[in-house]
Amino acid sequence: MRTLAIAVAVLVFLGGQGTPVRAQAPSPLPCRAERASLSAAGAVQQRALPHFIEVELTVQNSGPTPVRIDPAWFVFMPDNGPGVAPASRDEVVRALHRPSPVSVSIAGFITMGAVGVSIGVGPFDLQVHTIETRLLRPMDVAPGAVAKGSLYFRPAAWPAHFSLVFEGLNTASGKALPAMTLHCAMPVRLLGSPGLLAQPAAPRTIAMRARAETGPLAVNVSSIELTRQATTVSVTVENAAATEASLFVAIGLAQLVDAGGKVYAVRMLRSDLPERVGPRSQAHGRLVFEPLPLEPAVTSSVFLLPGARVGDDVYDLRVDLRF
Repeated sequence: MRTLAIAVAVLVFLGGQGTPVRAQAPSPLPCRAERASLSAAGAVQQRALPHFIEVELTVQNSGPTPVRIDPAWFVFMPDNGPGVAPASRDEVVRALHRPSPVSVSIAGFITMGAVGVSIGVGPFDLQVHTIETRLLRPMDVAPGAVAKGSLYFRPAAWPAHFSLVFEGLNTASGKALPAMTLHCAMPVRLLGSPGLLAQPAAPRTIAMRARAETGPLAVNVSSIELTRQATTVSVTVENAAATEASLFVAIGLAQLVDAGGKVYAVRMLRSDLPERVGPRSQAHGRLVFEPLPLEPAVTSSVFLLPGARVGDDVYDLRVDLRF
């Protein structure tokens, strides 16, 4: 009787799904990219469709030093639309952790509602503990080691082909490594539109005139660009002193703070603001931060540039930004 109940539950679930969203196709060989000390392979898994495109990655370090990978810097580039950053852990869990109205209880009986367990078939496999296990996280890949995990993407439309760009690769000493690109094909042909995929918010570039002065130093913010990958602040630092100003510490400590008090750290490897400003001169550049949220749109933040030094004096610069 218990076996019959399980079978009926599975048949009811499969029969109530309506028009299929994809047609099965043989899984292709993983797309690969290699260089002297690092190799990567990716394969699209079908278990997250139609909510996400799940790319399961394998990264192997064959070099003599550890390599730092940060999936937040990876970009999914479809053949027919804009690039997409990986979905966050919370986005994936919210979308996929939705038990079927008809499922199988732990005891094996048919149950109605949200009580059910994973039986390893289709959406039943997308429970929180398996999502947590699969997610690729920032890590140091030791020499000879292999890192494996999944990233989840929500492009505006289903691509036939896509590229996955690995940015933000670094050695243990902080030396930036060239980006790596995988060119991949989708292993499935989708039969319907991706109605469950949210349209990604468009990048925003906002011109502004924001200024703050402290002692002989002043900072002007002329624009801010918000994307899913990063937030870029264009700044000019003016030094009215007769001696050189050092921004070395200030750049490393730079922050954006949103209205809720959340702090977004600077990405020094992407920033190009000069570390020194000559006497009675100015320096232009960009500071790149962890991305501010686009959904819902942010309307204000505070830009902090603490620890700027002129001679023996240290100054903290603060600019209120209104979008």
